[in-house]
Amino acid sequence: MYINHKIYAEDIKSVAAENLPWEKLAGKSLLLTGASGLIGTVLVDVLMQKNIGVKIFAAGRNEKIARERFADYLDDKNFEFVKLNVNEPIELDCDVDFIIHAASNTHPYLYANDPVGTVTTNILGTYNLLEFGRRKNIERFVFVSTVEVYGKGLDPADLFDEKYCGYIDCNTLRAGYPESKRAGEALCQAYISQHKMDIVIPRLSRIYGATMRLDDSKAMSEFIMNGVRGEDIVLKSQGVPRFSYCYATDAVSGILYCMLKGDCGEAYNVADSSDILSLREIAEYISGLAGKKVVFEIPDATQAKGFSKAVNAIMPNEKLRGLGWSPKDDTRSGVKKTVEILRDKLQVL
Repeated sequence: MYINHKIYAEDIKSVAAENLPWEKLAGKSLLLTGASGLIGTVLVDVLMQKNIGVKIFAAGRNEKIARERFADYLDDKNFEFVKLNVNEPIELDCDVDFIIHAASNTHPYLYANDPVGTVTTNILGTYNLLEFGRRKNIERFVFVSTVEVYGKGLDPADLFDEKYCGYIDCNTLRAGYPESKRAGEALCQAYISQHKMDIVIPRLSRIYGATMRLDDSKAMSEFIMNGVRGEDIVLKSQGVPRFSYCYATDAVSGILYCMLKGDCGEAYNVADSSDILSLREIAEYISGLAGKKVVFEIPDATQAKGFSKAVNAIMPNEKLRGLGWSPKDDTRSGVKKTVEILRDKLQVL
């Protein structure tokens, strides 16, 4: 669906050309949850592009969406869609060597409207997948975590390195996502200790890219869609917070570096820290691409429930760089690519 777009195809080839020990995957099988999501789609495209004989079990709940996204692979022996609800015990009749758990509710509208599903996917879903992996004696489990585990910085100047722990008001609806991700990470550490499983944890910054849901309610995603549609950029705050972001193909590259080179039990920040922009600066940049302006709007009650309370969330990436990883795109170049790809895509639809 996306792989035929020139810009996206070049990005996928770039990740597939990374200097990684790809031979670890040759002839193996990988179960990927959240396969048709923002990250999962790129992961599938990279591994199919690499063509090293890894069998991908692309798991998700919506077969229709998966068939649309992966139409090019449906007849390939190395690809198989698996209809799966991770919140139920997993009894797949297949051998699996690696698991990447990338399924999660990841945007504010879902935090507010499906808070139970948000929590259970990160805790119960992780437990079910770990149990399945334990029974299958898998080689490695990858738990895709998030900047949200750091909470709100104790000081606005604090940097969120992998040992940082900030404040989360656990007695709120919005806490369901970060607290359940923290619990998922703790569950992984328990399985490492008690069951000697090999697990690594990439912590993603705020991720964006052309494979995102078109109704994604994260601020960056809404800005991008405003730009794609040639609309004014709607900013629902003063736009002061500064966050680390990462373009989707760079994020997938980071996940692969963690899976193939990371140390068991370690967490790694996956973020581009070279171009730290405020929300307002991002809105102004996208509005410039679209030839429009930035307008301010008060969020409605549902949107406000899902918003992060973080003032700044800047993630150093030296630890992941130590494995040899580096991002190819900063925020401006990644956003520009995303807008161009989605404009072309929406013209076709």
